[in-house]
Amino acid sequence: MAGVKDSIKDSLRGTIVPDPTLPVTSRIRAHFHHHSRIDSETEERYMNEEDFINAIAPVHEDYHKIKREQYGILFRVADRRKTGKVNLHDWAAFENLIAKPDAEYEIAFRLFDVEGTGAIKYETFQKLYKENTGSDSIPFDWNSEWASLYTGTKKRRHDMTYPQFAQMLRGLQGERIRQAFHLFDMDGDGYIEPEDFQRIILKTSKHKLSDHVLDNLPSLCTISAGSKISYANVRAFQNIIREMDMIDNIVRSAISKSHDGKITRTDFLNEAARIARFSLFTPMEADILFHFAGLDTPSGKLSLNDFAKVVDASWHSTAAALGNAAVEGATQAADKATTKSKQVLHSILGFGFTLAAYEVLQKWLPLPGSHAEEVTPIGHIEPGLGQRATGPLPYIRSRNALKLILDLDENFGRIKVPKGAALPGGAA
Repeated sequence: MAGVKDSIKDSLRGTIVPDPTLPVTSRIRAHFHHHSRIDSETEERYMNEEDFINAIAPVHEDYHKIKREQYGILFRVADRRKTGKVNLHDWAAFENLIAKPDAEYEIAFRLFDVEGTGAIKYETFQKLYKENTGSDSIPFDWNSEWASLYTGTKKRRHDMTYPQFAQMLRGLQGERIRQAFHLFDMDGDGYIEPEDFQRIILKTSKHKLSDHVLDNLPSLCTISAGSKISYANVRAFQNIIREMDMIDNIVRSAISKSHDGKITRTDFLNEAARIARFSLFTPMEADILFHFAGLDTPSGKLSLNDFAKVVDASWHSTAAALGNAAVEGATQAADKATTKSKQVLHSILGFGFTLAAYEVLQKWLPLPGSHAEEVTPIGHIEPGLGQRATGPLPYIRSRNALKLILDLDENFGRIKVPKGAALPGGAA
């Protein structure tokens, strides 16, 4: 057992020395050469940050929710030697890392494992948290009972191993929302104002939600009696965010059986019960989903286009592409969205990232690894909710890696990669 633990720790330490044994396929080499430049002194090819961003985030695409420059965060991860240059072996190591099933968690772990020991010290974690917390951030108590379960109490702190850190991240957002609710629930009655709920969501989940949902957050108070929002409402809303992928699948399945391409709340719950082994959604969660999806459709029977406003974080981009297509009916709208998706995908097939129109945000809600990834052939687009372009597994993982770092940005104010944090040289 000790040998297994030592092996895990060794694999997480990594190295900042390029590993020439990493496989460099013709595809990796060709893409690197396409986006790299030649060093005038060494005559070796390399990517600077601008080249790297161009490779993964084409300049002509829409960056409505995530600013294009934020993709530079991944450059700082790929720049293992901290020289400001990514060479071919760095690029191969980057691809090797993002191909791993837990890549998103491992990248985050390495950002905080400053000393490269394979464990994160509580003091280091706290220091980085304080350095990166903005003045307008909602406070988070790292001495809370929840946090102590992962880091120990004040008198019995312990380092966090990679599995412990990853599991802590898995539940971090839920605890952050819980603490924020307590902060705004000043009289302790279990309710907060709609404006406070909106602030909580904007600070924790803004990049995961469509403009349609964000613009209508205060309306959540209308689903129950009174003018305030209960903690039950907040938790139900969070659960809806967590299960967006499953919601997508259920909606598609239910609508495929509908004669008019529309479903009711009852249809949704019946299909959810049929698909899942255990009950997935509470009545309140179904109410919240249909509330936001049906704001523009009071009949209670909703189409794919209605649900796209909720489950597709890229809905803003889809709407812009469609123009006035919404009035033409759900089928025509979906067809036009699919055409736009194909145009976007073809422009970035070289690298495989399906980042355009914020597909990057759809698969990680709220933390990566909670849902299985569906892999379809390059260029294949499924019609339906918004833009569902998918690509090869390594690039799906690289999408998720970026999502995790961006979510840490939300939790910590702004992630600054510490000196010494390194990408593994050859972890397989």
